[in-house]
Amino acid sequence: MSKLLILFLFFIITLASCDGRDHAYKNNEAVLRDSNLLKSFSNRITCNPKQAVEIITDTILSNGFKIKMRYHSVSNDYVVTLNKSENDSTAEVHYHNFQSHFQVSKNNTVIIEDIIDKRLFYEFESPVFWKKAIMQYVWIDYEASSETSLNLKTSFRKPNSSNYKDFSISIYEDGFVAIKEINLHSNTI
Repeated sequence: MSKLLILFLFFIITLASCDGRDHAYKNNEAVLRDSNLLKSFSNRITCNPKQAVEIITDTILSNGFKIKMRYHSVSNDYVVTLNKSENDSTAEVHYHNFQSHFQVSKNNTVIIEDIIDKRLFYEFESPVFWKKAIMQYVWIDYEASSETSLNLKTSFRKPNSSNYKDFSISIYEDGFVAIKEINLHSNTI
């Protein structure tokens, strides 16, 4: 009987010492740091753009070309950048990639229907650039278009850097597509 009483007292003392007094005077950050959960709670994830983006263009040019373009963000395709702050928290930004579905016709005859995204431009730059770049814009270059061609311009940029690439896309009336990199860097003396 005395062994049972000693065992019972031992359990009561053990349970009484587990009341959390050691955590009572710690702040939340210290408790999370002790349990190795601080990093998972201090990481912040944001998306750019915050909502889906879609721009629809339907244009008829005076040279007989007609272009229908749907420029939109791709929900499951993004580039991630990490930014550290002074309190060891991490801000993770997901920059969504973009695509442009387009259809070009001349005199009511469809010439080409395709997609513009960064895969179309892989031969112009290293895979390292394309892994971190996102499409910025696609627009019609009215001044560069002629009687036999429609010109588009597009730009790709690595987020949080000044590293970018600009391209000109010429679509000819026979369906031929020519892509040329535009070098906008100027040399000053």
